[in-house]
Amino acid sequence: MHNVEWKVDGDKLIVTMDISKQSIEEASPSASGKTYLVASTGSAVQVPTKHVKSLTFAINLMAKK
Repeated sequence: MHNVEWKVDGDKLIVTMDISKQSIEEASPSASGKTYLVASTGSAVQVPTKHVKSLTFAINLMAKK
């Protein structure tokens, strides 16, 4: 996971990503080179919940060149 923090607060999933100018300037180029990867979970992240057996999320935050 890169530049992503998350927590469960009651029935809310709260995701925080740094979108500051510095974070965007320090972002790594994507595999294609067309964008910069500012933040990413890297893969699906399992979220604990009592409502369903499996709940996951995946996020990529990208900036165009």
